[in-house]
Amino acid sequence: MLNTPTLSIHEIIERNCLATMFQPIISMSRKSVLGYEALTRGLNPYTEQVISPINLFAMCNDVATLTKLDRACRRNAFKTFAPISRKNRSLILSVNIDAAVLGKNTQSLGITGEMVKEFDIPFSNVVIEIIESKAGSEEVLYNFTENCRKIGFLIALDDIGTGHSNLDRIPALKPDIIKIDRSLIKDIDSKFHNLEVTRSLINLAERTGTLPLAEGIETTQEALTLMQMGIDVFQGFYFGKPMCAENVQKDHTAPIKALSSRFKIHTMERLAVKKRLENSYKKLAKELKTLISSTPTESPDAILTSFIDENSSIECAYILDANGKQISQTSCNPFRLRENRRLIYQPAPKGADHSLKEYYLTIKSGEKWHTTTPYISLASGNTCITISSKLNCDKNSPILCIDISTI
Repeated sequence: MLNTPTLSIHEIIERNCLATMFQPIISMSRKSVLGYEALTRGLNPYTEQVISPINLFAMCNDVATLTKLDRACRRNAFKTFAPISRKNRSLILSVNIDAAVLGKNTQSLGITGEMVKEFDIPFSNVVIEIIESKAGSEEVLYNFTENCRKIGFLIALDDIGTGHSNLDRIPALKPDIIKIDRSLIKDIDSKFHNLEVTRSLINLAERTGTLPLAEGIETTQEALTLMQMGIDVFQGFYFGKPMCAENVQKDHTAPIKALSSRFKIHTMERLAVKKRLENSYKKLAKELKTLISSTPTESPDAILTSFIDENSSIECAYILDANGKQISQTSCNPFRLRENRRLIYQPAPKGADHSLKEYYLTIKSGEKWHTTTPYISLASGNTCITISSKLNCDKNSPILCIDISTI
């Protein structure tokens, strides 16, 4: 029996044992495919085994070899995409550059520029995708991104929100696109912390003129949640797995159309639930306001405590004066307090200043009711909302605040 020859990384590069796959990048507002990310696989000609990108790049033991492989992957991507680009000049191609190969001799993108010219792909349709944390030198990284712009390439920062990505580099590098990593996207519809971190990244992108792209979408709920947060551009198995060039020409808009229809229904359902919940919150608050008003001789603290005992959804309740100073104790549901986190989460004491809080300022501005968006309560450490309202119609009326659990 003949032994199978061992395939080296140098042989893979020299024999071009590489295959480029394309994963769709889609826009929900345009209801179409914007372009594709080029993803390389290695091919073992002796065993017909596919070599994953991770294993392929792990075969490189030095920067010189890594640079050769990186360029070979890029060249193969441009060559494979060229016929697709000629048929549809609007499609973008996103290609990865391993930031570990960036140095004084590789920051100009001269070779990459020549490849794009050779295969007649518009420079403005090419996205250079990097993981900035892998770059050894900040100076080289900044020069690299400047050279990208001069040539006409778009710049995308990959894996944002995970690993060692430095968020301060977003305003410094001014990328065109930030790709929010799958580790934040996974189950975002049910993970509050993931949702809030992602929301912050979206806000950062919008304020710095950068397009946020959510990658790794696998479920309808993930996509709907991100659309609700304002994301328009997506990538992931939900919309399409990496495919060979022959399949790129097929219609890949079915999941886009289905999600668009589902989002309309989802939005109406969400608004209906929100309205129903707000009505139930107001009903609860009105009951408590009536109790406090109808028993003026009884201690407000006692009333708050008794009411919470009968309404388990309430986390805490407290009363502020017209200046935002807390005039009652914070009455809490003892079953919702997290004893192991008492160092961090403590109910506000009597006399605490709430004058800068949203739930106080909104009522002070003249609104009758205010309901906050969900947040982590500093009193309990749980996710809750705060509903606030004046106890009476007087200008200097005390303000009732109730923290209600959203779990």
